[in-house]
Amino acid sequence: MRPIRAFKSNPRNFLLRLWAYFRRGHSAYLSFILSFANFVVLQYRLLIQYVPFLKYLFMNIIIFAIVFVAVYVPIAIIIGYLDYKKMVVPVELEISARASPWFKDLAQALILIAEGKNREAVEILKKWTSK
Repeated sequence: MRPIRAFKSNPRNFLLRLWAYFRRGHSAYLSFILSFANFVVLQYRLLIQYVPFLKYLFMNIIIFAIVFVAVYVPIAIIIGYLDYKKMVVPVELEISARASPWFKDLAQALILIAEGKNREAVEILKKWTSK
């Protein structure tokens, strides 16, 4: 009953939420899984077709997929970890935090709270709360 009430109370907001959930499920999960499977199949076809000795190592795509995943996934995890910890992600987060009015107001409010100016901090943060 809750979805029906949500739709009746604000149909535009409800439909936009469904659209956001669809995009997240599609891009983060379904198309990721399909593109990964497609990637494995393409690599199998290209490698087996152009490197004849691999035909004897990988007689079918199942063996190739198991070996491919066993090698590819750990390498991707290591690269992703390094990216999050030491490469691009920290820089991107800093840039987006500096550009975000919400982060600017939050930082200003924290400074005011540290200085004991709680009322000024509350005034800054009021615009970010729903009424």
